[in-house]
Amino acid sequence: MRRPIAGEVRADDRALYVESDPGGVRPGLSAAFASQNVGLCGVAVPGAILLSVGLYAGDVGLVVEVHDEAPALDEVWEDVVEASFRPASGRTRLVQGDGEAAWDLGLARTDYRVRYCARGMDEAAELPSGSAEKADLHSYLLQFWPAPPAPDRVIRRTTWAAQGMHDYARATTRTPEQLAEAARATREVFARAAEERAERAAEERRLHHEKWEWGGRLPSERLRGARKSNVLGLLQFDSDLVHVLDAVGPEVQRAVALLAARRACEVSGLAAVPWAARALTELAGGRPLPPPFDDTTLMWATLRSDPPAPGRPVLAAIPPERPPYVPPPSAARGHAYVEVVCPTAPPQIPGRISQPHFALPAVLAAAGPDPLIAALDAVWHALHTYGEHHPELLDEIRSACAGRVGGIAAVLRARTTPPRPLDVTAVVPELAPLARTATRLHPRPGVPSPHDSSIGGPLLWPADEPWPHCEGPHVWDGVNDPVALRDERLRRRGLSAAAGGAHETADTSLHTPDKHAFGKRADARPAWPEGPVPLLPVAQLYVRDVPGLRVPGGSGADVLQVLSCPFDHSEPPGTALFWRSAATVTDILAAPPEPPVIQFPGYLPEPCLLAPERTTEYPSLAELGKESRRRLEDRSTWRTVGGAVVGSDPPWSKGFYVDLYTGTLSVAPGWKVGGWTRWALTDPQPRLCAACGTEMDALLTLASREWSSGTESWIPEEDRAESLASLTEPPARNPAMLDLARGYDLQLYACPVSPDHPHLELIQ
Repeated sequence: MRRPIAGEVRADDRALYVESDPGGVRPGLSAAFASQNVGLCGVAVPGAILLSVGLYAGDVGLVVEVHDEAPALDEVWEDVVEASFRPASGRTRLVQGDGEAAWDLGLARTDYRVRYCARGMDEAAELPSGSAEKADLHSYLLQFWPAPPAPDRVIRRTTWAAQGMHDYARATTRTPEQLAEAARATREVFARAAEERAERAAEERRLHHEKWEWGGRLPSERLRGARKSNVLGLLQFDSDLVHVLDAVGPEVQRAVALLAARRACEVSGLAAVPWAARALTELAGGRPLPPPFDDTTLMWATLRSDPPAPGRPVLAAIPPERPPYVPPPSAARGHAYVEVVCPTAPPQIPGRISQPHFALPAVLAAAGPDPLIAALDAVWHALHTYGEHHPELLDEIRSACAGRVGGIAAVLRARTTPPRPLDVTAVVPELAPLARTATRLHPRPGVPSPHDSSIGGPLLWPADEPWPHCEGPHVWDGVNDPVALRDERLRRRGLSAAAGGAHETADTSLHTPDKHAFGKRADARPAWPEGPVPLLPVAQLYVRDVPGLRVPGGSGADVLQVLSCPFDHSEPPGTALFWRSAATVTDILAAPPEPPVIQFPGYLPEPCLLAPERTTEYPSLAELGKESRRRLEDRSTWRTVGGAVVGSDPPWSKGFYVDLYTGTLSVAPGWKVGGWTRWALTDPQPRLCAACGTEMDALLTLASREWSSGTESWIPEEDRAESLASLTEPPARNPAMLDLARGYDLQLYACPVSPDHPHLELIQ
């Protein structure tokens, strides 16, 4: 049962109307009840219903129901009638007044039985127009269900008002002209029914061909609206992928478009060309394409003047053969039709292609305003960039789409640390047994969920578990006022918009409600917190996502949650660690408490998704033995092994080799799990568990920078172009926007014996 209407509808002249004939005229009282034996529900005019009500004019309570079969009759109704009705079109509506409001009833063009129920008609008839008095005492119910035509009849009669309508209907007589008109209307209904059958058959044939054209399934309206794109061409290569791209939604479509454009530039060699690499960076940031992409004439001229290095020669992409179209057998039964059959074409002979000329349109397509069309066209152009090797691209996109948002986003977030310029163990062989595997987390801005590994994202926190607070003390330093949390988020949103090219006019930049409220709050100066402060989520790491993340004590936990107090503490810890089993959390805390203010903007982590990558590290120079340090500082040690790095005439300064080992060959910068400690502020110190004395393991490094001066060799391949940009927000080198202890890192250590033992914090 459906209820298209349940509420108040305004009646005029004691009537409501159901209309289905777009070209028809609303029936008068006499026409609506002509030759009927019942009042209240006039159906004499085909395609229309006049419903009588007790109130002369005003709002009345009405419920309309559509059933699959005859519903039971409720005893509450005083007056009940039934009649037969057939809509005159596929759009049947209940219309209020002169058409100022209407409700679609969703009725098919078939025969219905109509039951109209009323109560309180006598009371309503005595009320003045527009009166809401005793509105709960008079109401109406209109019910439809499929049924063959049958005589109208009175089911229940109680009120004087309803009796008067019944008497009126029976007293209504038809003239010969009216009978002729009724016969004409009946013939018209049957003629329309025949036309409908013919239209339905034609539509079935059209849909049959469309289904074949779209690979065995009908397209959505979104895909039908994308016909001006290259979707029909892409269908010939992979129709399933076309429907998947339609289903995954705008976020994934944008990700696919970016992935296709990037892959096209990579295989064509354009990714190594600065002006094309810059376009990919802007595209990934959601910003407008830079010159020369804003002028296609200039773009092609730039390609001619600055082509990429020649890549592998490829032949054009040729779609696989498909069987010809065969019309349905029913199409030949008494109806003319046009048989659409794809002729068998001679085999295509592919020629060689210029990959850059297909790759550039892929970039342009990926920047298009419509996410679906951007994905379809970018894949189409990238497919032809790959040429004969296009199955490689389609396999990657299909694989990414299989995981929906996570799958494609993971492909785009993936980061690759460049190989080290030399094997340091060849310089100092005794370093080999000291190698450790660290997992670089590579946080990148995103919209994580509680089920994702993330930085600054929502936690998988049980709804029935209290949210942790810091008891303090939180003492004002006498200099810095606290920062309102929502104002810092608003500020970052503004920076991101500015970096993305959202130029504001003087009017909008001065008078937006958010900025007005921000200014008022800034003038008010936030108060320093008193009492316990809710902790902020810093990191959530699932064991399944982060290789090398070891659970202390071998417990059944599979997710690590790190929270921190957004205020400085004279004594650690300022962080709290929680290990839990994700399977035990069935009801997630939807809105955890947040501190109204934080001490510094850099204490609020920006939400990021992760792209974990394993890398090999060696100890910091400060942790090496005296002999190993001497060898690393010795110019002659590098002369034979490190020629590719230091040249044939190595520098004399031992500081050069110290910086080379420290910044390039030993400890990776940035957010990471495990690995070695980057000692910067202090000499190495023991890290022993306060509970049991066991040496603690490096657990997690919270970084203020993913790279800095001296560690640029660790910049992932995918970020090298963006690392040169100064307008990205968040900055590529600090996507989490944390600033800890003036740009240092916070390193957390855990006891391997038990997750219940206290952890250790170290600023370096």
